[in-house]
Amino acid sequence: MPLRAARYRRVALSALLAAGTVLLNACAVFGPPNTASGEPRAALPGEGAAFLFYEESIGGGRVGNAFFGTGELRPVVTGDTGGLVNLQDARFRRPVAVAAKDHWIYVVDADQQQVLLYDRFSGNLEVLADLKGVVTGDVADIFVTGDRSFYLADSVGGKVLKFDRNGNLRATFKDPMNLRRPVAVSVDETTGDVYVADGVLDHVVIFTSVGGLWRGIGGRGEDEGKFLNITSMTRGTEGIYVTARFAHRAQTLSETGEFLYAFDPDTVVFPNSVAVDAGNRVYVTDFIDNTIKLFERGKLVATLGGTGVGPGHFKGISDVWVEGGSLYVADSLNGRIQVFKIAAGEIKTQ
Repeated sequence: MPLRAARYRRVALSALLAAGTVLLNACAVFGPPNTASGEPRAALPGEGAAFLFYEESIGGGRVGNAFFGTGELRPVVTGDTGGLVNLQDARFRRPVAVAAKDHWIYVVDADQQQVLLYDRFSGNLEVLADLKGVVTGDVADIFVTGDRSFYLADSVGGKVLKFDRNGNLRATFKDPMNLRRPVAVSVDETTGDVYVADGVLDHVVIFTSVGGLWRGIGGRGEDEGKFLNITSMTRGTEGIYVTARFAHRAQTLSETGEFLYAFDPDTVVFPNSVAVDAGNRVYVTDFIDNTIKLFERGKLVATLGGTGVGPGHFKGISDVWVEGGSLYVADSLNGRIQVFKIAAGEIKTQ
């Protein structure tokens, strides 16, 4: 479809976000920052079976190479003291985006304005990129590629930023006429194309690997293949999965933009992040009730979560990511990343 500027404005989310905001008090997780369990925490409606198993809750990590006090991430002391480097138990404050590659977890912390890299093997945490003066407002999404480059959707700044594996800014993707408020980013690693969902113009635009904007799909409207207030987007083997605040809450389109199917209506009130696993099972989060809904071919088959601070419960889910058979959830207002093992096999519909 031809790309064009739009005169429509995105419906503001600020009122709902303000209503759901909870003070973190440095860390809203009660007890140790990181906890683990093998207990299943998901219920299949009508069946009682589990599709996700709770693995661990990550509220931060160790910084340095020797224990020496506790505190926030920024005041970490790195000077040599008697041959030891001071280590601090650094906590996440408000993780808003998450991605993973192998045993590495990438966390965008909005309050600390940093991209943090957590090693699940060692429990160590490092600052990968400082975002102060680089992005405007909160980062809406992160995508990590196989070479561990990562892309950030700067929604207020109207651009997508590419960083190398060491956290150095390498490229900027923007087009003021056709990209107003990027809310999600994904990369086709076979072509290098960068897919960006726009929450104002309600389409998905595709950049080449060198930053040229060459096509778009979708557009504003209530018909099939159209959107009203896009909130998230991801890609899978079937195509492109897009969620929106109004009209069709979730749809799947082909790579060329043809409508494939819509998800069951009235199953998600406010979808705000989406991920898909290798079996084309789609995980959609609902901002309103703090749940994760599992869909197969658009049919709701299971629900996880609810509001709370315990394992498998959330306050302000802001992002989800699937990697290596695990689902990573940015539990923003609880100041943690929750990790779940995805059950193998088919989940029967209700």
